[in-house]
Amino acid sequence: MGIAIGLDFGTTNTVVTYEDAGGKLKTFRYGTPLVPSAIYFKTRDDYVIGQTALNMSATNPAGLVQSFKTKLNENAAPYELTLEDGSHYKIVPKVAVKLFLNKLLGEVQEYLLKKSIIDAKIDRAVITVPTKFNDRANNAIKTAAAAAMQLSPKQIKLVYEPTAAAVAAHSDDDSNATRLLIYDFGGGTFDVSLMQKDKGVFQQIKTDGDPKCGGDLLTSILAKNLLEWANDEYCTNFPWELEDFDEDCNNISEDKYKANISSIVSEANAAKIALSEEMETTVNFQFWISDDKNEMYIGDVSRKDFEGMIRDMINHTAEITQRVVDSSEAKAIGGIDKIIIAGGSGQIPMIRDVLKDKLGDLPINRSEDVSTLISRGAAILAKNIETIEKVTAQKTTVQLGIASTAGMSYGTFETIIDEGQALPCENSCDFRLMEDGQRQLNIAYYERDIKNYPSARRIDDEGINQVDRLEIELPPGLRKADTVIKVTFAVKKDSSLELSAKVIRNDGQTVSEDKIKVNKVSDLF
Repeated sequence: MGIAIGLDFGTTNTVVTYEDAGGKLKTFRYGTPLVPSAIYFKTRDDYVIGQTALNMSATNPAGLVQSFKTKLNENAAPYELTLEDGSHYKIVPKVAVKLFLNKLLGEVQEYLLKKSIIDAKIDRAVITVPTKFNDRANNAIKTAAAAAMQLSPKQIKLVYEPTAAAVAAHSDDDSNATRLLIYDFGGGTFDVSLMQKDKGVFQQIKTDGDPKCGGDLLTSILAKNLLEWANDEYCTNFPWELEDFDEDCNNISEDKYKANISSIVSEANAAKIALSEEMETTVNFQFWISDDKNEMYIGDVSRKDFEGMIRDMINHTAEITQRVVDSSEAKAIGGIDKIIIAGGSGQIPMIRDVLKDKLGDLPINRSEDVSTLISRGAAILAKNIETIEKVTAQKTTVQLGIASTAGMSYGTFETIIDEGQALPCENSCDFRLMEDGQRQLNIAYYERDIKNYPSARRIDDEGINQVDRLEIELPPGLRKADTVIKVTFAVKKDSSLELSAKVIRNDGQTVSEDKIKVNKVSDLF
């Protein structure tokens, strides 16, 4: 048997953990254990990743792509890049994920082979995903990783990040704690999950969170303040949002404006990390005042200043955590033994203080290495990937549905699979043809975040997002009057979604399924 790896593909950083020849878990180092999830394009075919990408982008910020993981979860526009020769290049988030994982996992495989580990070929992997990631995003990650490692889908499993964190925390803990509340503050998302280990199975009891609240948001809050300080210092008025920028009004080119924002965000992120260890840090970044003049802005940021900027967001995460602690599900299992803090942003010191204020004496444990906790849990599960479905029990975390097409309710979200359903689960819905001889049926499907947006009803309301669109190819000769298309949505144990369709006539006969083809539009490019 070859090597098993755990992959925590993060918005800000990615971590790969594997088991060495002695049975010990090791974190792969690509310069550092935390590999920045970033790509820098020198040309269309020549690119670098990780810290090297960040370093090289200092001279050409327009060639850098970051935060592409979270873009998978939305209908994001392509990144528009300017390469070193001045040419322009567009790349969609899905392709960015593919290129990043191909480069990183190729390096991991080469490293393991050089270490002369017996059977060093990677032959199984567990990849962690946020609980509120949609099917399109999960599928893009799984497909890209499988291609990079030349593995079949059966050799790769998806696991929710809190589940992996619970596995690692339980492995690290000498106590008898079995009811763990995972506070997972990553770069792009915030998840809180109540996990219980019962009879050897890690069960997902309750989950909550905010898919738009992560460390990147905290970075942007600090970056906006740094921009304001620089504007005050140099009597400029550069906006934070690109859509508010105007070359004539701001007296600077768009390239120089983007260079300013990129430098500020990079410095803000470094300052955020530094302030987890220090009470004060110095920021310095190049700031273009005009197309032919720039200054090096230097200033100090204290931990107190930063905490004041982000307190509302940290309080927001604590309120979500409180909802889970006070839930009927938590009471039903007899309460919570311990809170486990995970995710890179979980290292911010004020988080522990805010949680203590909210939750009282509930024990809070922060791993010595918060940033690798999730990948270590994934690696533990990957070692015995064939039994993973026997030791983990997960649930749906959002509602899956379609838009109603009936009368006055047209455009209303219609639930197919509810939130909180034990995996695997499935449900079907029926569709009618619009005309005789119709050869294709197009169906958009959506997810609703019912916890954070309980009043969302229509598909254009905030909290309801289109996941993907199905194109169902139908056999010829079907009649509108006597044909029903039954589409089945099946969420598998690892949260991946499989879709199938049947054509049923009014007499109950089913058309051969090999004459029907179901495509997800996102898979067609």
